[in-house]
Amino acid sequence: MVQTKLISSLEKCFIDQKPEDFAAVTSLRMFKNERASIQLAAYDPDESDDCCSLYHVKIVGGLAAYASVHTVENIINYCPSFPTPKRTKEMDPTFLRTEPGIYPDPLAEPLRGDCMPVINGQLHTAILDFAGENLRPGTYPTTVTLTDDDGNVVGSEAFTVTVLDAVLPPQETRVTHWFYTDCLANYYHVEPWSDRHFEICENFIRCAVENGTNMILMPVFTVALDTRVGGERTTTQLLGVTRKDGVYSFDYSLCDRWIALCQRSGVKYYEICHLFTQWGANHAPKIMATVDGEYKRLFGWDTDASGDEYVAFLHSFLKSFTAYMEAKGLKDVTYFHISDEPGGEHLAQYKKNRENVDVFLKGWKILDALSDVAFYREGLLPIPVPSSGVIEDFMKEDIAERWVYYCCGPWVGASNQFVAMHAARTRSLGYQMYVYGIEGFLNWGFDFYNDQFSYDAVNPFLMPCAGYWGVTGDAFLVYPNQDGTPMESLRLRAFRQAMDDIRVMKLAESYHGKEAVVNAVKAVVGQVDFTHCVNDATQMQKMRDALIDMIPTKQRNSPLK
Repeated sequence: MVQTKLISSLEKCFIDQKPEDFAAVTSLRMFKNERASIQLAAYDPDESDDCCSLYHVKIVGGLAAYASVHTVENIINYCPSFPTPKRTKEMDPTFLRTEPGIYPDPLAEPLRGDCMPVINGQLHTAILDFAGENLRPGTYPTTVTLTDDDGNVVGSEAFTVTVLDAVLPPQETRVTHWFYTDCLANYYHVEPWSDRHFEICENFIRCAVENGTNMILMPVFTVALDTRVGGERTTTQLLGVTRKDGVYSFDYSLCDRWIALCQRSGVKYYEICHLFTQWGANHAPKIMATVDGEYKRLFGWDTDASGDEYVAFLHSFLKSFTAYMEAKGLKDVTYFHISDEPGGEHLAQYKKNRENVDVFLKGWKILDALSDVAFYREGLLPIPVPSSGVIEDFMKEDIAERWVYYCCGPWVGASNQFVAMHAARTRSLGYQMYVYGIEGFLNWGFDFYNDQFSYDAVNPFLMPCAGYWGVTGDAFLVYPNQDGTPMESLRLRAFRQAMDDIRVMKLAESYHGKEAVVNAVKAVVGQVDFTHCVNDATQMQKMRDALIDMIPTKQRNSPLK
């Protein structure tokens, strides 16, 4: 018989482990509008030559019609962390592993529609999800079985799913994971802004929204991010630009199509790509235009950010574009960027750029990721987005709309999306943001399938460390399926649970006040700041249970029809 066990969906199970390495889970509690997950672990100790089998996964119970199954697959992790494995263990012993090897992360559709693999001597798992629009409250006995092709049951586990008579509030936390349309065009070998490209983008945007993202980076120009000086990314510019006899005109037909796509996908906020280059704001992004009948690159690395020619273009563009967005009723949900991650040495240039665009962006929201609080103190950036590693510097300031981000770091003790981190650690971001009163989260990598500085496009399955540049997991949260749809990851699921935790906390707050909710969180997790995380699935579940217990609910045992 195959050894089976139900465990937390937060566990990352390596193929050389066994079911007994993980705590058993026998019940789930979920809200009527939430997705709840549990993980089925399967292990065959048989050492015969018949080493690999596919078993059908079947879920029986009142919620079976609302269940789905994904198998947890593995990737090659060349770079679990930045330092050597030994040094990483010394600096942060909470990493699951620090050596290169095979790590679990992608969530694949079951083979043959309903099968998971079980290989002798290896631990394999599947994630079981339960979700619906408005499930009927009650406790539902549920069974999951593994059967062979002849219908013989080789493994079976029973558990209960309780649907609480309560609904989580809408997600108010603003969330953006930067979305790279050029990477999708490159991977799928499609023409940018062809019908197929739009279709693929919509598939990925819908996935992002379903997992907590509600703000999407809008490539009015090809994004000026992670591009080597003098280099270019694949052109994915939505805005049509024409200059004739020195006068600019703009075509918004692709922008119209993009906004319509975002609206039907559930996007709430629009993040306009950066008006100046990264790491200094000294140059213009790549901007293509038809100039006196010739289509060519008009601005780029060779353009002075504050030069007369580019400033004149910006004035024409911003006057037109702000009127366009306002006419669509999107002013209050639109955010502009100046430049990504400027340092203190760039303050003067950043200030000059702000002065050149302020006349048109007055009254519009502007945010940028940075780590130097001087930009806020100088009045240059009303919505600073500091790294979680320097968040304490910004908490001392009276900032109306608080945001936070992480990217390659911080990583010692901090929450992040590295594959080698426990999923509970990724999920810890939720209670950290709630306790600190942070309203927005920014991350640079939803689907970055390039290497460093975008010299080359890479295959994320073969080079999940972005072409041997970064830590595995830093650059993207989804993998590209062959059919143009995204394949979710364990890390993306953990992030969504973090955002759902915030919704649970806000619901509990509506009954008891924030102080009581914060105290309940601290009673379970202890110290709350951005350098301490939960690294244990059981402890994370205890925190969620404590929050649920604060919310008045009726648990009726009425059957689901």
